[in-house]
Amino acid sequence: MPILSRKDLERISRRVLFRYLTLSDRKMDRIDPVDFAEKICGLHFAFADMSVTGSILGLTSYSDVDLTISVPRGNGSVQEFHLNGNIAYVDQNLANAESVGRLNFTLVHEAAHQILGMLYPEEYNPSAQPFICRLADERCTYPITDWVEWQTNVLTAYLLLPRELIDRYMDELGLGRQIKFLNKGFAPKEYALFSEMAKRLGVSKTALSIRLDNLGMIGRNDFSDPYAPIHIDADDFDTA
Repeated sequence: MPILSRKDLERISRRVLFRYLTLSDRKMDRIDPVDFAEKICGLHFAFADMSVTGSILGLTSYSDVDLTISVPRGNGSVQEFHLNGNIAYVDQNLANAESVGRLNFTLVHEAAHQILGMLYPEEYNPSAQPFICRLADERCTYPITDWVEWQTNVLTAYLLLPRELIDRYMDELGLGRQIKFLNKGFAPKEYALFSEMAKRLGVSKTALSIRLDNLGMIGRNDFSDPYAPIHIDADDFDTA
């Protein structure tokens, strides 16, 4: 399979988003995952009980694959999924108001698998890897042990959170070019605006914090551990 850098994946996202914009006739306030997947990949979604433990959020196959896989259930029954390259199954537990961000990320994640499969058909060979599961984690861990998931996660973030939309909401919410200090407890005003931006973009705060961090748009990021600071500098706060 190809080893793609962040720059490679960003270039792919720009091409795909440009194509999506040409197929859409409305102003983009956020990326609509269902509309995006249908227009770009011809991909449709169905909700299902994906796993006993809740560790699997999505399941799809690459194009030109026709197979049925079976997943054992906790009660001894078997759940069957028919995959043909035009459908992705998503964990039904994501279909609630509190999981909108994780749901949207999962939907675009499945579409990103299809995009990479279309761009690199020989490397993403259905006979070698007929289907792919999305695990319950939006973070890219290091060292990288699964390049397929790492590349798909990065591409998903670029597609779901394009720089233009981020810049727009940073301006509209008065956050400027950078959030100097992202910490729920010590900088509640900035954190509230950050949370509002995640809501407007339809993403989880986890996904947004990772994307902003990678863009260099967070000075100090304590999102994962708001109690981490032992020493707080006065310059970290807006005293105006």
